[in-house]
Amino acid sequence: MEIFQSLVVLLFIATLVIGIVQKIHIAYPIALLFIGLALGFVPGIKVISYDPTLLLAIVLPPILYYGAFSIAFREFKENIKEIVALAIGLVIFTTLIVALIFKQCFPEYPWEVAFAFGAIISPTDAVSATTIMKRYSLRSRLLTIIEAESMINDASGLVLYTLAVSVILSGTFSFTNAGFEFVKITCGGILVGIILGFLFQNLSRRFFNPIVGVLFSFPIPFATYILANYLQVSGVLAVVVNGLIGSGILARHPASLRRILGFASWDIFIILMNCFVFMIIGLELQALLRVMPVKQLSIYIGYALIITLALIAIRLLWVYITYLGKKQPMKGEATIIGWSGMRGIISLTAALALPRSIEGRDIIIFITFTVILLTLLLPSCTLAWLIRYLHMDQPPDLRGASEARKHLAEIAIEKLKELHEAEKISEEELNYLSNYFSLHPHIYESFYKDLSNIERARLKIFELQRNRLLEMWEQQKIDDRVFRHLEHELDLEETQRARAEL
Repeated sequence: MEIFQSLVVLLFIATLVIGIVQKIHIAYPIALLFIGLALGFVPGIKVISYDPTLLLAIVLPPILYYGAFSIAFREFKENIKEIVALAIGLVIFTTLIVALIFKQCFPEYPWEVAFAFGAIISPTDAVSATTIMKRYSLRSRLLTIIEAESMINDASGLVLYTLAVSVILSGTFSFTNAGFEFVKITCGGILVGIILGFLFQNLSRRFFNPIVGVLFSFPIPFATYILANYLQVSGVLAVVVNGLIGSGILARHPASLRRILGFASWDIFIILMNCFVFMIIGLELQALLRVMPVKQLSIYIGYALIITLALIAIRLLWVYITYLGKKQPMKGEATIIGWSGMRGIISLTAALALPRSIEGRDIIIFITFTVILLTLLLPSCTLAWLIRYLHMDQPPDLRGASEARKHLAEIAIEKLKELHEAEKISEEELNYLSNYFSLHPHIYESFYKDLSNIERARLKIFELQRNRLLEMWEQQKIDDRVFRHLEHELDLEETQRARAEL
């Protein structure tokens, strides 16, 4: 009961802090990291005992699935070469270099442990970078590359991590066996993801209503992960592929309510998962700080700083070399991508999920936490300045969106005229609906720039209607059922703008 009470209090504090930092435009992983760090110095909090392997199965599937599901699918395909170079090539290169550095810092630990640490620290976390970038008018390609890289390198890094941990536990290593195992778990994971992706997504779309469909989306990543692991292939790759297929299917089918409910529900769930992991690391740090001398901690912090600087240098070097062959000079884009190598929840979860029998586990957890802290602070605090310095913040070109909206309005009006000629709607209905669809382009353009006069008027009217509706309910002119129904209609209208601002 004490552990449950501690979790509730910690979750309340974490949620409160997230709400505050989002108001001042700070990425919430930074705040959660400091909460976790602070927990290490708070006496009396119960340390939670958990199965490390179970932590991977709880945290990774939903985070990877939602990342894949939320990706801009077409831009992902258009920029696949750059994404693969970063998400696979850079991950392998980073794992090797970091393993060498770790081995120099800790020569007493075997190479397998060094490679496991390299794999843990190689994936990036896009949340902090994109939180800052979305405040500026950057090319959508830039955001897509960073988000897609983070999604894919989570999978590739965790595949290397799984191989390294299996070698540590088995005590044997063979290049031939390792190569065969890598191909097997990679190809097998992709195949399982494809099969289950089409199966689950079509099952949900065809047979479930929007609410049940959203509910069904939550066990999908867990079921995919568990089945893939049972077949001894990569569960993380299976989950990522499943999410990508779901993203492609949902984009091609009318499912507006499912999308609204789904994204809102998953946004909340992912924040909760982040809170959970950072609370766990805080409690782990508390146990570690009790037994580790201050002098030893300062040495480990120094090692973490060296590794952090190496990570930044490796990434910048790799990105600049990759962009050498570009036809057009894209130094600004390369610099922003190179400077967006923050680490986050995947690295933290992988470190916490190391079996307790592995030599140096506590040290790896502490250094991973410190590296994440440094990579979040150094690039995050300077990324906004770098965007402005490189003049990457350009006025948004809304012509494409404006033209598309006008085209959609024209199609709607043409269809209305056809219905009127076929005597399926009256003259009055034609005029009403024509006016309604004609206003759409002007209303929605305000989502991407300052409020238009039309949007200001709409918001004032909504406020007036909401106040009047409340008065009628308080005066018992309408019952609860009617009040809730009309309130829901107003909520849907205002949600159009609220969702666009997220």
